[in-house]
Amino acid sequence: MTTLLEPSSRSLVFAVFSVFVVICLMLCVVTGADEDDRALVRSDSRRLRSWQQGIAMGGDTTTVATVTVLVGMVATFGFDGLGVMLGSLIGVLLLLVLIIEPLRRHASLTPADMLDARGSGGPAVRVSWGAVTLLVCFPLLVVQLVVVGNVAAALIGQPGVRTGCVVVIGCVMTALAVSGGIRGTGVVMIAKSVVTLPVLVIAAVLVLHRFGGDPGRLLDAAAHGSGTGEAFLRPGGYTGDGWVGAVNRIGQTLGMSMATLAMPAVLMRAIATKSPRGARTVGRWMLGELTLLYGALAVVGIGAAALVGGALREAGPAAQAFTPLLLGRALDSGGILVAALACVLFLTALAAVVDVTLAAGIALGRDVLGASGRRTAGLADGAASRGSAALTGAVATLMAVVAADWNLVVVSTLWLAVCGAALAPVLLYALYWPGFTARGALWCLWGATALSVAALALSPYTSGTPESIFPGVDFRVWDVTIPGLLTVPAGFLLGWLGSVTGPGRKAGGAPGWERRAELDTA
Repeated sequence: MTTLLEPSSRSLVFAVFSVFVVICLMLCVVTGADEDDRALVRSDSRRLRSWQQGIAMGGDTTTVATVTVLVGMVATFGFDGLGVMLGSLIGVLLLLVLIIEPLRRHASLTPADMLDARGSGGPAVRVSWGAVTLLVCFPLLVVQLVVVGNVAAALIGQPGVRTGCVVVIGCVMTALAVSGGIRGTGVVMIAKSVVTLPVLVIAAVLVLHRFGGDPGRLLDAAAHGSGTGEAFLRPGGYTGDGWVGAVNRIGQTLGMSMATLAMPAVLMRAIATKSPRGARTVGRWMLGELTLLYGALAVVGIGAAALVGGALREAGPAAQAFTPLLLGRALDSGGILVAALACVLFLTALAAVVDVTLAAGIALGRDVLGASGRRTAGLADGAASRGSAALTGAVATLMAVVAADWNLVVVSTLWLAVCGAALAPVLLYALYWPGFTARGALWCLWGATALSVAALALSPYTSGTPESIFPGVDFRVWDVTIPGLLTVPAGFLLGWLGSVTGPGRKAGGAPGWERRAELDTA
């Protein structure tokens, strides 16, 4: 995307972007954990007020893929892109109603603590939960780093420096995750919302103003600009037609809602809420933020179809990451809006990467490594999490360099599928089914993960089409690209089947059911 900015405006945009980056980095360091290693994962987070925690949790569900890939999907496919937003909002509602209060009550640092407390945990389950959490976090980190690396290279005007941008940004963000802790990353999340919401709302208002404030004119122009006509306003543009399209659409909503329910970074902050009343306050602020944000993103995506749809079609799927910037250039040729949107993308990526890296580091340090019995209380939780976060960030940066030319929608689908099919059923069963056992948790975690990976490996996302990861070969066995309708019910089925067939199960309930009843009535 070498023509993203004119040479006359590139200097201004890059200067504004650079100053903004420095301010964000300083903010994260200054507000980071400054007491002891334990503060990295627990005590500092409690200093955030409930409304601040709610804004931070809303930011956790809004990754850079939301602002780029999702907006690009709305601009390219219309109705189907909006369906992804709907699924995410449903997931937020389920999180607020079903998860946040009981999880906060039973877990101390990670959801694996809740599994132990409610009788369906143990060392094997803890290691498995941590390992699957890492499988979810790595693809999510790769998407953030690739997008922000592409944006930085485009702003510089030298696409060849993309790899260097990815490496430098990955190292910086990893260092911030290690030094900032939950409180430092939470402040960055709040700053992200303070910047992101006004900029996107302004962009949405400018789009509506361009079409005289008439949504009908905007939709007609988007249908024409997308090149698909009336099909832009109907389902099937992305998910397909016939039974494959129906499976994809249902799987899209189901999988997205379940994945949002169990995002590791969101669960990390849910555990850190101060009280049940505080958890409810967190939920109200989180839902309000996301409702406003998704409304603005929907208008921005439709506006991009209307104003830059032709450019998006010519550039191909890789241009989806630049959709907000292309729209900004169409709305403001002077470059100010492009600079503001570039700052939004960077801050969104910064906040997402540091939070997900921290969540992955805590899972690796406390659950995977800690289950071996070598961990000691207090200091080791923080020290292990710091080292694990550094290792996680380094590996994710290398993976982002390798996957830089892959279709980001494929990578996003991988983490969504595993998170929705493996983590969400275990959470819900552990909280609401007294008969859930450690065996059921293991079957669900590993069985649903294997099924999700296999479903995507044998789909057009991996082979058989020009947009596949391996376009030169074809080993697909079905045309479904969003397998949530298969994988999510399979995860629940495996959790149930593993629990009811476990050895030593008594007619009165599963092992630990008395302890569950005691906890629920406490």
